[in-house]
Amino acid sequence: MKKLIQKIELINSMIPAVEIADEIPVTYAGGTWPYYVLIEPIEVKNQFVTIRSAVSQNSFIEGKERYNMNKSSFFGDENCAKHLNYTLNIILKSFKKVTK
Repeated sequence: MKKLIQKIELINSMIPAVEIADEIPVTYAGGTWPYYVLIEPIEVKNQFVTIRSAVSQNSFIEGKERYNMNKSSFFGDENCAKHLNYTLNIILKSFKKVTK
């Protein structure tokens, strides 16, 4: 759980740099077409993490996604800690590409 919080803090600190970057962060995770990876600052309340998209269409995060860090699943596909880690890794990877 500590590593997830560290990733969230890193991503939140990178958002201002991403907003002024020359490129828009994108990912191909989940499809053939690129998805925008533009988000608002990630919120953490107790064990719940909320990620909101900063764009309305063609976004990797569809509107708002809420994860429970205490929830576990076998495949990591039920808004649990594994799914949150996967999502944070994609966001971090795409942010790092545009802020080099």
